Amino acid sequence: MRILLIGDYSGLHSALKKGLIQHPKVKEVVLLGDGDKFKNLQVDLSIRPQWTSSRWGTFFRKAIHKVFRWDIAEVEKGWRAQQHWKQLKNFDVVQLINDRPIQTIAPWEKRLIKQLLTQNKKMFLLSCGIDVHGFHYLTTHQEELSLFQPLFANPKLKRQYAYVDVYRQKGVIQTQQLILAHCQGIIASDMDYVNPNKQHPKYLGLIPHPVIIPNYPLIEGPESGKLCIFLGINRGNYHQKGIAFFEAALQQIEQRYSDQIDIIIAEQLPYQAYQLAQQRATIVLDQVFSKDQGYNALEAMAQGKVVFTGANDEFLAHYKLQAEEVCMEAKPDVTYLVEKLSYLIENRAVIAKIGQRAQQFVREVHDCNTVANQYVNLWNSKN
Repeated sequence: MRILLIGDYSGLHSALKKGLIQHPKVKEVVLLGDGDKFKNLQVDLSIRPQWTSSRWGTFFRKAIHKVFRWDIAEVEKGWRAQQHWKQLKNFDVVQLINDRPIQTIAPWEKRLIKQLLTQNKKMFLLSCGIDVHGFHYLTTHQEELSLFQPLFANPKLKRQYAYVDVYRQKGVIQTQQLILAHCQGIIASDMDYVNPNKQHPKYLGLIPHPVIIPNYPLIEGPESGKLCIFLGINRGNYHQKGIAFFEAALQQIEQRYSDQIDIIIAEQLPYQAYQLAQQRATIVLDQVFSKDQGYNALEAMAQGKVVFTGANDEFLAHYKLQAEEVCMEAKPDVTYLVEKLSYLIENRAVIAKIGQRAQQFVREVHDCNTVANQYVNLWNSKN
């Protein structure tokens, strides 16, 4: 099989590629993308903006965006994708990271998708990140736990959510309709994407997020010394991840346990630098408004860290887990977060047990080789 992966989100396609190249039925895997923006992940065919990221390009880009609220880097991405088009033929499977995988202007995105459909065999749509379906579902089901809840509670945050307005655009909706009309199916990448898609006739189910898992040693747990608590901040999704709740909780925790903890706050780091900053941590604060774990949380769990992240009742039921068995559910409640952090600091043996179970869970469910096998089986089952 020859596999073409278009776009990336939180390293999902990067990790999936690692698993796919180990699979005996897979001959070649090609990943086209922009490196997931500032994370700068490795890709085979890059559409990362260069001119619009240069000194003068950035000046014009900011000026145009200020006046027209439009990012000219989208045009450069489309142009760079088009330059690779002769290399994107005759693949057995094309998988799109979502319904706007190239993130260029709508007419160009639609044309590129049409080309992919005509010069390859099967196409699958991965529901990952915000897409047309998810946007419509979550904005009409405001009771659903999602990254939109801060906006529903405080409409003044509208500017911080302006990036999702593209999914209201006619051209973007038409591209999504084109994909759904011709693809073999929709795959959810975690529990956050199940409800928006499960009623669609082409929904194929959930395949867990793949994670590259080196041979991490089993964690024994911190018996003495200071505990290290890590918080990573990306200003682009600060509100969507509920970072303010973590910051407020850490202020109280620092006052209570200053002699027992170290706190590391890392902001807007590329992927490799983020990983280095997180290495010392025993406890990792990930995100509040989610049902399931993304790549950063899963990678930390694979290292035996205790992670505050998405782990609601739907997640627990799906994986047949108990509350706090493999991670700590993060809630938009400062008092709750302080209580749970305090409990861990005062009961270090619990940290070791959760960390060990977290490692085992990620190895069993999310290992990129295991997940790649699930993808290959699903792709091959559809004509």
